[in-house]
Amino acid sequence: MPSVLLPGDPDRVSKAASVLDQVTEIGRRREFQMARGTWNSTPITVCSTGIGGPSTEIAVVELANLGMKRGIRVGGMGAIDPSMPLGSFLIVDTALRNTGTARIYDPSNEPISASQVVVEALEAAAKALKLPFRRGAIFTTDSYYWGQERLTRPLANLQELPTAGLMQRLTQAGAIGMDMECEALFAVGRAMSVQVGAVLAVHGNRATDQWLEDYEETQRNLIRLAATAVAILDAN
Repeated sequence: MPSVLLPGDPDRVSKAASVLDQVTEIGRRREFQMARGTWNSTPITVCSTGIGGPSTEIAVVELANLGMKRGIRVGGMGAIDPSMPLGSFLIVDTALRNTGTARIYDPSNEPISASQVVVEALEAAAKALKLPFRRGAIFTTDSYYWGQERLTRPLANLQELPTAGLMQRLTQAGAIGMDMECEALFAVGRAMSVQVGAVLAVHGNRATDQWLEDYEETQRNLIRLAATAVAILDAN
């Protein structure tokens, strides 16, 4: 399994199977579901990571020990840049850091980068498929609520959060959106000598309060984009 696509949600493995050819389901245990197939004759494995750094670490370490040479996260994100349209894609070149698991593998405070060859292949794939995309930074956090400037109770005062103003600060720092897995993938993958990258679909834009009502085709395009990038990498 040299190339593995890594969605967070196990149910998205089935969606990937609807895009790939010659799909064989391998199995499921807890949040980890796995299948293998082909894209234009290129072998591709798909394995879900679950939510957040700890489960992503488990997936990446186990897959690397099984022979993964390249791991590409295929997930969704909430954009914080108002110019990022719904249904478009962020090709992540850098993860701004706010998680615990990744620091065990890379204790620095510096942003951690995706593998350049993977980033370039994802860009080439997006252009070949004529899909809307940008390249940029994601902010990865362990927290879904306060850590992303979200309320935990209805009608609470957003300004009372300890993270009030987070989205504005992150936008000024260059982040285009937020996720919960990229930093762990990049740190653990690099420690395991795996090429790493990520492409994220914009399911919502929190700056404009817009949300995709139907993202089935966006999810399929996400898999097509990443699979085409794998084929480009394998051809070089």
